[in-house]
Amino acid sequence: MSAGLAITGSQRSVGVAAWRDGGAVAVVDLHDPARDRDWLWPAIDAACREAGVSPRALTWIAVDVGPGGFSGLRTTIAAAQSIATVHGVPCVPVPSALVAACSTWPVDPPARAHAVLAVKGTTAWIATLEHEASGWVQRSAAVIDCTTWVPDDGACVLADAHCPAIVREACDRRGVGMIEPTWTAAGAMMAARSAWARGVQVPPASLEPEYAREPEAVTLWRRRHGG
Repeated sequence: MSAGLAITGSQRSVGVAAWRDGGAVAVVDLHDPARDRDWLWPAIDAACREAGVSPRALTWIAVDVGPGGFSGLRTTIAAAQSIATVHGVPCVPVPSALVAACSTWPVDPPARAHAVLAVKGTTAWIATLEHEASGWVQRSAAVIDCTTWVPDDGACVLADAHCPAIVREACDRRGVGMIEPTWTAAGAMMAARSAWARGVQVPPASLEPEYAREPEAVTLWRRRHGG
């Protein structure tokens, strides 16, 4: 039997999903949960119980690796690593853009999309995604100068209220539609199952967050300690 656990915590909307062969996907979604108490481990327990999956039955642990918030990524990745290490199973790293695409388009997805994330000034982390028979695949992703970027013809663009006006103008000129992205537990599981089927997996110790830029906390630490 194959069974998996998928966690997304890179954004304000966070969630956990559990699944096993022949069963339905059990999900726990939380929007901007309180940071002064633990939401993650109770959510993992609730999803696994609902799906009828014991931790020992898991064959893989998937987690949204970003880009996203520093604390959310470190917390969820550490949890995924600890569960996978204890039970001797691999981890499935899932880019945040893929989670967004699967969450936003659970059915009838477009053939191609761009996800505009981690906006800072006129730069943004822009991922290019394609939908194949096996699901969404991320073809490229990098911090890009939005003043020179143009979307592909026929693509849809995932972008929130922080999207630079210049990106919206470029989409308008090319007739490319824009839609607000979402991140859900079900989307994380959909992206994870597709990645697992393609053979995407890493040892728990190799799992790392994807940051668009060096986190401010790290920058400040280096300045203070001369690193």
